[in-house]
Amino acid sequence: MVALGVSRNPIRALNGETLQLVLIAIFGAVGTLARYGLQGLVQVRAGTAFPYGTLLVNLTGCFFLGLLGQFTMNRVVLSPDWRLAITVGFFGGYTTFSSFGWETAKMLEDGEWLRATTYVAASVVAGLVLSMAGIRLANKF
Repeated sequence: MVALGVSRNPIRALNGETLQLVLIAIFGAVGTLARYGLQGLVQVRAGTAFPYGTLLVNLTGCFFLGLLGQFTMNRVVLSPDWRLAITVGFFGGYTTFSSFGWETAKMLEDGEWLRATTYVAASVVAGLVLSMAGIRLANKF
């Protein structure tokens, strides 16, 4: 016997927003572990100080987010919960660079060249400047 308002299936018992957050968290953990594993494996095998592992993760993240993002938008009916789990959760954990690539590509696809160029320039330049500022601030302590 099931109590009133309590579902036997814990996934169905979650409301929409809670389900989204749970799926994003689970897929985010999987993406993070995938990044950690692949990045480490490639870096060890490369045997160099150049960040080949990070580069591979960033580039594969861009490719697969573009592929799956576009495919699920145009050809596969996927619920918004699962789409968020994959795009925000998995790829957010795997690499945020893929989100940057996806957003820029969509701007270019829409003919928003100035907006895309501004976004790329601001992201790269501001990211480098803020990274240097963080490094310099940390070195003061």
